[in-house]
Amino acid sequence: MSEILKKIEYDLYIVLLGGLSFLSYIGLFSNVPFPIYLLISVGIGLYFIIKGSSIMYILPIFMFLQMGFADLRNDVRITTIYSLVFTALIIVDVIKNRKLKKLGRLFIPQAVLLGISVVTFINAPDTFTWFAGLTQVLSILILYIYFVNTIEDEADNFIKVSKIFMYSAMLVTFEMCHYLAVSDLDIITVIRTRTINLGWENLNIIIYSNILSIPLIAYLVVKSKIKLPYMIFSGISILGVLLTLSRSSILTLGVMILCLIPWVLIKETNRKSLIIQASGFLVILLFTGLLIEQQEIVTDYFDSLLGRDLMQFDDRRALLIVAWEQFKMNPLFGSGGLYSSRVHLAHLGPLNYHNTLAQASTLGITGLLAFGYLWVEKTRMIYRKKNDFRWPLIVLIFTTSFVNGSLQPMYFYTTYMIFVFMMLAMYENTSKTA
Repeated sequence: MSEILKKIEYDLYIVLLGGLSFLSYIGLFSNVPFPIYLLISVGIGLYFIIKGSSIMYILPIFMFLQMGFADLRNDVRITTIYSLVFTALIIVDVIKNRKLKKLGRLFIPQAVLLGISVVTFINAPDTFTWFAGLTQVLSILILYIYFVNTIEDEADNFIKVSKIFMYSAMLVTFEMCHYLAVSDLDIITVIRTRTINLGWENLNIIIYSNILSIPLIAYLVVKSKIKLPYMIFSGISILGVLLTLSRSSILTLGVMILCLIPWVLIKETNRKSLIIQASGFLVILLFTGLLIEQQEIVTDYFDSLLGRDLMQFDDRRALLIVAWEQFKMNPLFGSGGLYSSRVHLAHLGPLNYHNTLAQASTLGITGLLAFGYLWVEKTRMIYRKKNDFRWPLIVLIFTTSFVNGSLQPMYFYTTYMIFVFMMLAMYENTSKTA
């Protein structure tokens, strides 16, 4: 019994964090003073810091913590306290447990981006947006240095990070389903009008964990003998993506699946077992679909999806025109930094250009070159090591940045960047085979 518990110890820990987050989200702690959920999370974090544990036990706290506040976006108090707690725990962990000895392979390209983010101030429309963009670049650089110095070369690191995103994706889906269940409108109306609102982020951002989880769950499928549970968990994650009715998210999901299925078949040594378990998963999927279709939800969903006019890009084209005009006006050092689009797009409404390269162009030609340099270094670093995590990581970073990034600037979501650079630092520190 003790051996079984030891094997699933990390799963139980992540499920505990997710469970607390979900209970907080649905309002279980609403009748007690605000800090209770925050205090529990901080207490867990301090326990592992004092114990000197791996940061794989500390970082999930922040990921799940933000998902537990249904009013995080609208309450400046909560946002401020969340940011301060995150920073404070990192500082305490560094002081007590860590020694920063190296800068990492990706330090120089990020430092170049930071320098350009400073210089672009000469073209900034205001100080606030320039400083916000600069702060994002600086914070990611600092956290990367923290990650590359604190993540040790442990055999199960990739398993753990994959499970973090798998369970967080399931939490997002459960919160979305809860929202649908308690909404005054019928389910399909909420989906069709894209009014799912979890409170802690907008619909395009909340789903990043679900999208990132797909290649990571594929890695778990390859690494495990009993694959069916992970296949079911992937289905739950995919459900969350589909509920967004987002073109960029669904397109990214499709490209990921096309890239990952052949890889799983190539890497799997026991294909007979894989096919049997995959067949079981498809049966469960079919049965669930038929059950839901009794209320015609599946049919209505596809009617809503196709009714979105998926090939209509006039709104995105208008954003790109503004990005191009700003780029022509300030070609060398950009138009004021990564957040300057908030000002330049004020007449249209959106806060960003909904395109990774267009957003990077706010740093001008020099910024685009530095951005390209960073990607070259990322790719070189990944391909230099023969590791089973290599292909899932490549699929993850390229599809989210450039497939999803053709319609959404996911690359510049701060939380996304934090966890991607954590995985890159983890890969950088790992041995050549795993």
